[in-house]
Amino acid sequence: MRNDHSAYRPDIDGLRALAATAVVVHHLFPLVLPGGFVGVDVFFVISGFLITRILAEARDAGRSSWGGFYLRRARRIVPAYVVVTLATVALAAWIETPRLLAQTGAGAAASGVFLANVLAAQSPGYFAPSVQQNPLLHLWSLGVEEQFYLVWPALIALLSLGVARRVRTVLALVLLAASLAVAQLLVAGGNGVQAFFHLPARAWEFLAGGVLALGLVAPPGDRRTAGVAGACGLLAIGWSLVFLNEASPFPGLLAIPPCLGAALLIWSGQGQAPGVTAILRAALVTALGRMSYSLYLWHWPLLVLTADVAQQPLTVVQRLGVLAVSLGLAAATWRFVEQPFRRGPVDRPWRRLGGILLLLTAPVAAGAALFFSHGWPQRLSPEARALADLEQTDVNPARKVCFEAVKPADPARCRFGPVPGAEGDEVLVWGDSHADAVVPGVVAWAGARGWSVREAARGGCPPLVGVRVRMYGRMDRGCAAFADRVLAGAVADRRLKLVVLAARWPLYRDAPPFYDVNSPRVSVDALDRLGMRPALSASLTATLDVIARRRPDLRVVVVGPVPELTLAPPECLSQQRRLGGRPEVCARVGAGPPLARATPAEAAIRAAVEDRAGVAAVFPSETLCGDGGCAGMMDGRPIYFDDDHLSASGARRLVPAWLDDGWRRLPAPLGAPTAPP
Repeated sequence: MRNDHSAYRPDIDGLRALAATAVVVHHLFPLVLPGGFVGVDVFFVISGFLITRILAEARDAGRSSWGGFYLRRARRIVPAYVVVTLATVALAAWIETPRLLAQTGAGAAASGVFLANVLAAQSPGYFAPSVQQNPLLHLWSLGVEEQFYLVWPALIALLSLGVARRVRTVLALVLLAASLAVAQLLVAGGNGVQAFFHLPARAWEFLAGGVLALGLVAPPGDRRTAGVAGACGLLAIGWSLVFLNEASPFPGLLAIPPCLGAALLIWSGQGQAPGVTAILRAALVTALGRMSYSLYLWHWPLLVLTADVAQQPLTVVQRLGVLAVSLGLAAATWRFVEQPFRRGPVDRPWRRLGGILLLLTAPVAAGAALFFSHGWPQRLSPEARALADLEQTDVNPARKVCFEAVKPADPARCRFGPVPGAEGDEVLVWGDSHADAVVPGVVAWAGARGWSVREAARGGCPPLVGVRVRMYGRMDRGCAAFADRVLAGAVADRRLKLVVLAARWPLYRDAPPFYDVNSPRVSVDALDRLGMRPALSASLTATLDVIARRRPDLRVVVVGPVPELTLAPPECLSQQRRLGGRPEVCARVGAGPPLARATPAEAAIRAAVEDRAGVAAVFPSETLCGDGGCAGMMDGRPIYFDDDHLSASGARRLVPAWLDDGWRRLPAPLGAPTAPP
């Protein structure tokens, strides 16, 4: 943006272009710029410099006007934001299924009250696949910036009073150091999500530009010095773009290179025009910088919604198409929305500010309506709505009682069979949500033999002993204690004949690729050596040893990983019905990502059960994947209820054959353990 109080800096518009390009390329082609997300950090430094300069110059000249300041900020931000958000909500209402549309509505409402970052902080994190399905996720950065605007003018006013004015740069540096310390402590303590989204851990990035505006360092005295600073700044940002990635502990200390690089580039242009930064002052680059805000607003919703329509990984041509449309819409928004509003009069600023802020009620109202209506399912046809509801209707009938209940369920209520309470043999299904999902199929298989089935499933807890599981770096899931209870029940139940171990095995290996919509990050530690991740094969071997020692008469079938798809077939079908698309795109996905995620876990399971009596492993991928693809539907009906859990009907169709195969290979029980437990 042009500064209202000081000479125009074309290099800053060029730096904006660099930041926007980094973010857009990262989102469209993440392998090209794995660290492109640092473009947001560069934006924060630029914003801190310009805003602080405006505030400090006005304060020092005695012409400070908070109303005028906030009016200019609102005119800069609000009109384009409202246009893009309402357009996104309208497109999402046409494209998205109710679950996703409710999420989009929440994002629209939160962003309209400057809390998009607070909402995002309740999620698994910026890079979590489920979060990245939100077409308004990118508005988190506006939330941080708007909160900075609310706080910083008052602080500048305080720092400009009396003796504080002489040391306000030092005091700003103290605030910078404190914020950076907060960010690093949060990241080091496993709370990177909070550091990523909240202002206290991001404020130092704005202040990195702010201390420059307050005169921390005198402008460079010659072009040579400015050129060296500019070159170092470009190298620091370039290093961040290439060598940082989603696994980097960020922000915190690793955010210093891009922020320092941005600060060096801003400093190098104070009174100088070093040749090394000539590219930043080029006409096309500065033009891109001027419309960078609109480009940032448009590119992410278009990318997310295009991918949602395609229900397949976007091709290079499709991604380039998204880029072209984003640039076109950004240019139009800058010309016909941003510019007209910014040229308005500035008298009676508070009254005019109220009129601008009134525009925010539109996205807030629209978003709240979508959220509280649970994604407006009434807009769907009955057929499309039934498909979208399969995640609630085609699941284990006992899911709410035996899996979702906060308190442990009464074991008697989680025992199923042809004759409840019969004294026949029994099967125990032990594991996480994937175990809960296969229970209907195990019940069908056991029922044909007159056996009953008992479920012991807990979300995020693999059927393993001796491990601590934490999700998203938060508190212990209680999996070790749950495993102890399950084993105690198995020892006490003399009717128990077979144990079925089922889980989302790749999850506990932290196995990439992370592409699906329900892929939480978990950390698994050995209970006797916290901080050390045990190998999956070793943990499974130890678990089989414990079962064999306590109940050598049992047999065990390990159900390997169910292929994790790149789409959710029910939602995909619902969407295709609504949009008049091709249902066949939902039936099968490329085998590459599912097998890349499943195969290492399968190898670990094979290593644990190889040449061991009383244990057999079955691998769903052998049934569901082949000829370069993995099935999500059979005979026109989904066999999953989301992207990685079998539906109840899918389990009844598939699991009995898997258990038949495993049972045939179990002529003898476990016997003695193969190694000391």
